[in-house]
Amino acid sequence: MENKEILFKTAKDSNLFWSYSKDITVADIPEELLIEKILLYGDIKDLILLFQTYPYDTIYKVWTEALLPDKRYKPANYFLAKFFFKTDMDNIKIETKLDKLINIIKATQS
Repeated sequence: MENKEILFKTAKDSNLFWSYSKDITVADIPEELLIEKILLYGDIKDLILLFQTYPYDTIYKVWTEALLPDKRYKPANYFLAKFFFKTDMDNIKIETKLDKLINIIKATQS
């Protein structure tokens, strides 16, 4: 079984795609969603497999865009920052969706 399929099966078996059809396949969901679910709910072996499967930059982008701005995931984000991204949370600029919107508005006004 391919790594992506293993990660997908782990997430599906944990009912992380509860809002999707029961017949969902790995091809039916965006990779970003699979990465996000594993970052949030995967155990250590799942996280290691995730980093073996996807490029670091792709995982880092999902983490910084989807998880970091969400305060509900603060403990998970500290764990991921320290052990998987080898950084300190104080060194990361967290851009919320509101920040992004403000930056877009500023860019269009120039």
